[in-house]
Amino acid sequence: MNILKTSSIALLAVVAILGYTPLKTNLSYLNCMKATKHSYISEAGASHIAAQCEAFIKKKVMVK
Repeated sequence: MNILKTSSIALLAVVAILGYTPLKTNLSYLNCMKATKHSYISEAGASHIAAQCEAFIKKKVMVK
């Protein structure tokens, strides 16, 4: 019984960690895209920011 409880807790921890990573990436992307919704930004500036969000957060262009 104790082994079952320990393994289920470990499985839950692994699922939580693996599920958090894509969620964190998507939240960062959505936060970045909020900058394109400002009323004072031009259309060219908004498309530039959107391209940067796509490249650096979704595609991870500059990851070491």
